[in-house]
Amino acid sequence: MPRWVVVLLVAMGALVVLVPAGGVAAYIYASGRNHEDMRFPSDDVTVAGCALDPATGRPVAELSVTSRAAREGAYTVTVEFQDEREKAVDRGVGTVEGLAVGATGRTEAVGARAYAGGVPRCVVHDAEFRSVEPVATAGP
Repeated sequence: MPRWVVVLLVAMGALVVLVPAGGVAAYIYASGRNHEDMRFPSDDVTVAGCALDPATGRPVAELSVTSRAAREGAYTVTVEFQDEREKAVDRGVGTVEGLAVGATGRTEAVGARAYAGGVPRCVVHDAEFRSVEPVATAGP
């Protein structure tokens, strides 16, 4: 077999292996760059307190929400109440309406039933942000 055919076959084999690998590497790099400044509404929420309501025995989470969104909006936060083994035993929802950019609001999330297992753990399970300002549109 001529030497140039061997070189051509080796070069083609290298392309078959390197092009897909290079494509995957480029995709991973671009994907990371596109999402490096991504934020999630749950990043804006802090559990400020977790206790039992003395009257009802239901778990109560005190939540602090500091908006880092680009527009004014409302946060809906779902809190999971867990036992000492970190097993979910209940959930509650708290809402902060009309929170301006950079402002801090407070709310409570209360469980649906009394908790008899000591002191619960309060963990942010989910947070949603809904803008109350329309997205700017281009002029005529």
